[in-house]
Amino acid sequence: MRAEEMVCLAILPRDVEAGLRYALQSLNYTFDRMGYRDDAARRLEKIALGKTCEATLIRFLRQHAIPHLSSEGATPHTDPDRFDLRVLNEVVDLKTFGVPDQVARPDRLLHCLALVPNHHRQDQWRRRQRYERFLFGFFKGKMRLQLKNANAKKELSHEDVEITAVPAILYLVAAPTIAECEKQFHFVRHGTVCPQYPKGTRIDNMGCRIGELTSFQVFLNKMEKFQRR
Repeated sequence: MRAEEMVCLAILPRDVEAGLRYALQSLNYTFDRMGYRDDAARRLEKIALGKTCEATLIRFLRQHAIPHLSSEGATPHTDPDRFDLRVLNEVVDLKTFGVPDQVARPDRLLHCLALVPNHHRQDQWRRRQRYERFLFGFFKGKMRLQLKNANAKKELSHEDVEITAVPAILYLVAAPTIAECEKQFHFVRHGTVCPQYPKGTRIDNMGCRIGELTSFQVFLNKMEKFQRR
């Protein structure tokens, strides 16, 4: 992958709104992989970030008339997702990571790690065969949410949450097939220091340097050419 193949997108307020709306609905039904336990604001941030980036990606696909399907993977918030998205008739799983401001440049993002959680027997790497591709992205900026009432009721609403910071940019970077990941990935132990985690990763993952993988732009170009035949 080359740095110039990365796709840089602005994250818009409506993307953030979509992410927060889903997070509020799904908070009590989402697996707490990172162990935030009773820190509802942190859990909301994590869920909302993922769905905000997904909304930004879908908006890009629509604007460029790239065939995709998002409603099929949008399971009820009480159930685990079957998959995030189908792009050019391939089922993809979107993985996004925040990066420090000094890393949020294409030439530096090449040295970040593409990571898939491998923390327990039922984690995402063990379920990789549900997908045909992983799609990796990095966002610049942080999402910060505050609960207006520290003793808020179990079911939170939009009125219970104040948004104090949002990410500004999403880089769509790599789109390797599952087979490519199985070939390139290696075990990444928790505590591994990398550009997006300067203090070390929090859990065990499988992964590799992002620059070693097929770019998102190359994936789109190849699939569009194939479908025009």
